[in-house]
Parts: sequence; structure tokens; C-alpha cells
Amino acid sequence: MRNEGKGARNEEYLAPIIKQNDERGKRMAKQKDGRYRAKITVGTDASGKSIVKYVSGRTKKELEAAKAAAREKYVTGANAVPEGVLFDRYALSWYEVYKQPHIGVSAQMSYRTALYKHIFPALTGRRLTAITTEDLQRLLNAKAGTCSTIIGNITTILRGVFQRAYSQGLMPRDITVGLTIPSKPKETRRALTDAETDAVLRLMDEDGTLMLALLYYTGMRYGEACGLQWRHVDFKAGIIHVEQQAAGKTGEIDAPKTDKSVRTIPMPRELADKLRPMRGLPQSYVVPSSTGSYHRNATRYRLWDDLMARLYDIAPEIDAIEKGGRMISVITPHYLRHNYASVLYNAGVDVLSAQRYLGHANAKITLEIYSHLSAHKEKYSAEQLQGAFEKSCRKVASPKAHGNGGN
Repeated sequence: MRNEGKGARNEEYLAPIIKQNDERGKRMAKQKDGRYRAKITVGTDASGKSIVKYVSGRTKKELEAAKAAAREKYVTGANAVPEGVLFDRYALSWYEVYKQPHIGVSAQMSYRTALYKHIFPALTGRRLTAITTEDLQRLLNAKAGTCSTIIGNITTILRGVFQRAYSQGLMPRDITVGLTIPSKPKETRRALTDAETDAVLRLMDEDGTLMLALLYYTGMRYGEACGLQWRHVDFKAGIIHVEQQAAGKTGEIDAPKTDKSVRTIPMPRELADKLRPMRGLPQSYVVPSSTGSYHRNATRYRLWDDLMARLYDIAPEIDAIEKGGRMISVITPHYLRHNYASVLYNAGVDVLSAQRYLGHANAKITLEIYSHLSAHKEKYSAEQLQGAFEKSCRKVASPKAHGNGGN
């Protein structure tokens, strides 16, 4: 009997991506005449079955252009979807033509999750032209409180689909205009307190804490640290190259989050001293799992929880929560990333340099963090100033009060 549980449903919509990436190298072949030939999916028919085409080119670049042209022809040419097409068919065609070819494996997982888990349950079976702005707003309202990334992916898909339909003349107007995107209180992201910093530094002196040191001294994302290999560590130049990550959605090695995430980070001497004795083969991982490979989803979360349990054991005064029958520190890998940003800010590192070290997609993100840190610093300075004035006033008032008492 088929398992209809959550795991089975996940496999159903994740399988196409896994298969696609497993067979990525098999779909392109060089012919005897030197031309490259590939088999691609340009869309789906009314029953949901993939429509396959063969394309060729003299070079790989020409082949990629031929792929894009074939997909474009399907969506906008003679095979353009009719006015009464169902939303799910059109949305899948839009995704396969305009989104999937331009994003990495992890992002593909995220978008298919948004489609199959969040959008299709609400809109499957509906005619594209019968859907209204109110329908889309109700869908988004139902996701209020959901992860902001998921809401962002849902919004991107809806806008992409209906703006495309409008540009093709299938819709009388762009029904995504005027949508209100639900907001969710942002996850707490802060630098470490003095007590937490002291505890982290003490714990890093113990064995098995290399992951903690990597995040503390480089500000890398957790997935980037999990995917770090010794070939990326240049002791002579004193830098670390970030070129890949263990993707959070798939658990597989993939390109970093954005193009700007591919970067070099200065390696402080304190980190180099901890890394050098542990140096391994170029292709081996800096913080390997028990199998010698990189940490996938299950082991990476367990690794972090174990570190935070050890941190609480040596500093029970820091903030902690109960998890799995034990107390663990509330510190997350992103706390250490934010802490690294605060170190850069306090050291006077300019915004553009900080953006490069942190791998932010644009300087606006870095500037927002710097502004937050600046506001916090100003508040702290104001409190110090207020305290200084109060102390000064008490010193002046004390002799006067004493003199009045004597008269």
C-alpha cells in the first residue's frame, strides 16, 4: 500500500529535481560532427506529462542558447497556452522555462516546495483567467506567520506567473498589483553578550569545537562552513576561500547562496593556529562527519546542539532552552555571523569591505546591520552619558545638602 504520509509527498515533488541533477551530465552529448546535442523538457501537456525536445549547438554556449529558445518558443509561440488553461499547468511551464534554468539545486527545492505545498493546494484546478487579486491575497493571508523566505518564494512565483500571463495577453491586467505581503517578526539576530563571548572562547580551547571557531572567526554561513574543504584554506596567504556550501534544503554540496557569496575571508591568526594541526587532504572536509564526508542535515543540527549543550555546561548563567531532555544555549550559527559583523563594525571596517567578507548580495543588507549596530552603540553611549551626568550631579549635590543640614 502506498505511503501517503508527509515523506511520500515530499519525495513526489522533490524527485524531479533530484533526478534532474543526477542525470545532468547524461542529457548532453557530443556528436561525431563535434556538435553538442541535448534532451530538454520545454513544458507539460494538459495531463501534466513532460514535453521533450532535442536541441543542438556547435558549442556549449550555443547549446544553452538553443535550449532557452526552445523553451521560449513553447511558451510564447505556436504552443502558447490557451486562455482557458489551468493555473497549475501554466505555473509549471513558467517555472521550468523562466526560473528553474537560472537557479541552483537548493533554490529549486525551495521553489518546488512553494508550488506543491503552498500554492497548488489553493489554486489547482482553477482556470488561470478566473483567478482574482482577492484569491491571491487570501492565499498570502493564510501564510501569515510562515517563514519569510517561503512567503517570498510564493510571492515571486505568483508575480512571475501572472505578470507573464498579462504580457502574453492572457490576462486583462496584472492581478498581482496591490497585493499586501504578510510580514513576520524578524528572527532575533544579535551579537554575543560579554558572558556568551567569554563562554565561546573558553569552549574553543576544548577538542571537537572547530566548527564553533570557524563561525566565530569568519562569519561564514553554517552551510558554507559544513562545505569547507582543506583546499579552500590558504595558510600562506592567510585567507579562506568560500566556493560552495552544504545546502540546507537538499543537504547536498551546491554553489553558495548568491554570486557575491563566492568570496575570500581573512583568516585571523587565532583561527589559523586552531586549523593548522588539523590539516587534512585537499579534498577532505575541515569539519567532517563521522563517515569522513561533510555534515548533512541530520548531523549538522546534532553537531550544533551538542556544541551548545557543552557551552551551557561551562556557562550555565547564559540564556538557554530545554531541548531533547537537556539544556542548550540559545546561540544559533547566525548569532555568530551577526557577531562577526559587529566585530567588523567596531574595528572600523567600511561597508563595502564588510559586504565582501560577509558575502551579502548587496551593500544595503550590510548597511542595515551596520545601522542597527550603530543605533545600539549610540543607545549605549547615551546611557553612559546619562550615568556620567547623574554621577556628577550627585557629587555636586552632596556637599550642598551637607551644608544645608548644618545651618
